[in-house]
Amino acid sequence: MKRILLIDDSMIQRRTLNMLLQNNYETLMAPSGLEGIKIAKKEQPDLILLDYDMPIMSGKETFRKLQNEDETKDIPVIFLTGVDDREDVEAVLKCRPQGYLLKPVEQDRLLKTIQKILLD
Repeated sequence: MKRILLIDDSMIQRRTLNMLLQNNYETLMAPSGLEGIKIAKKEQPDLILLDYDMPIMSGKETFRKLQNEDETKDIPVIFLTGVDDREDVEAVLKCRPQGYLLKPVEQDRLLKTIQKILLD
């Protein structure tokens, strides 16, 4: 079973995503970017769902650190964000993640996006 790491500072968001994914994937969860990086290095998930807007270490910073580590640079990342204004969308896309979804995420769209990335 493929493993997905959920990095989000919101416990409610992590639980919601876990419920959406638990029938199809094994999930790992981290409440912060720093914790997420540690888990990613140790567990080597197949995919990371990363909240873009987090305190202390933003999703953007977390993504950069993941990309700069040999152990994690090849793990695909999908950004999740609740902000949909043009500037923020462009900032997310400049990071060049494998995917980008707006919160709240619909289960069908989430699963299709994950399947597409994991099959590529």
